[in-house]
Amino acid sequence: MFKQNKLRILFSFYIIAVLASCSRQESTITGEPPIAETTTSRQVPHPMSIEGLRTREFKAENFTIMNRVDARDGLKAWDFSYKSEEFTNYGLIEKPAGDVPPGGWPVIVLAHGYIPPDSYSTLDNYRLVTRYYAAGGFIVVKPDYRGHGRSESRGGGPARTIDYSIDVLNLIAGLGNIPGADTNNVFLYGHSMGGEIGLRILTVNDSLRGASLWAAVTENFPENTLYFIRRRSEKDAARLQALIDTEFSRDDYASLTPNNYLESIDVPILVHHGTDDESVPFEWSIPFRKKLDNAGVDYTFYEYPGENHNISKSFYKVMDRDMEFFRSLMER
Repeated sequence: MFKQNKLRILFSFYIIAVLASCSRQESTITGEPPIAETTTSRQVPHPMSIEGLRTREFKAENFTIMNRVDARDGLKAWDFSYKSEEFTNYGLIEKPAGDVPPGGWPVIVLAHGYIPPDSYSTLDNYRLVTRYYAAGGFIVVKPDYRGHGRSESRGGGPARTIDYSIDVLNLIAGLGNIPGADTNNVFLYGHSMGGEIGLRILTVNDSLRGASLWAAVTENFPENTLYFIRRRSEKDAARLQALIDTEFSRDDYASLTPNNYLESIDVPILVHHGTDDESVPFEWSIPFRKKLDNAGVDYTFYEYPGENHNISKSFYKVMDRDMEFFRSLMER
């Protein structure tokens, strides 16, 4: 009897071992990782997500001020280059006239809106903005995103606005290379697509003192880009969605959207939007304001009745409003 019981026990252990072995083999065959590994992998943020960007060290390698370029009204301007990731990017620096004040000139980083990369011009696009801010006593730094103008790589792709945000974040890290720049007083101007880029920067970088967002794109990822592509071509939008699906899962979308991290914005911002904006719908700003309220962001919203995407009729009024706002935030 004892031998029979012993045999039954040994046989039971054998069956358990076989079943465990089969379970391990099935996991290997299907490619499904053990539960512990799955949990761990979900804790690692996507490198392009807001949390992923926060783990990066940003730097503007090989920052070089290059050639003096044409400027008006006694202003001074140069083009410059720097390395962002593996690409050489270019941009424009516009400086005020006169002697550098004690502590240097405050700085405005300009995040420009969508312009077809092949049509973009360092010296022409957004030059009215750079000149007016510079005449008001600010150094204005306008980076050309990758693929724009002479900047390397191609403009576009499934993560285009995130790539462009990385270019601006690397530039901000290199502002100390500009003679006369007061890096204790750095502000951001973002227009349209640049407004979305500005929002992402504000959720990642804590060195800015304030920002002004004009007609900002405030839709969640990937609608922030698909909306504009779809208006041009449903087929192009479908192709872009396919590219997005190769790089991101649907579960990644929330982590790629600045709107989900607004509570981390700890500096005041201005938000400007014209009610007749033909590019970025004014209606987007309504839920966006509620999100800012819920996140406790210190912001002021200005609505401009009948104004277009560039707030053209009130342009100089808004520019003056921005500069007054920036000056009120400066560290003396």
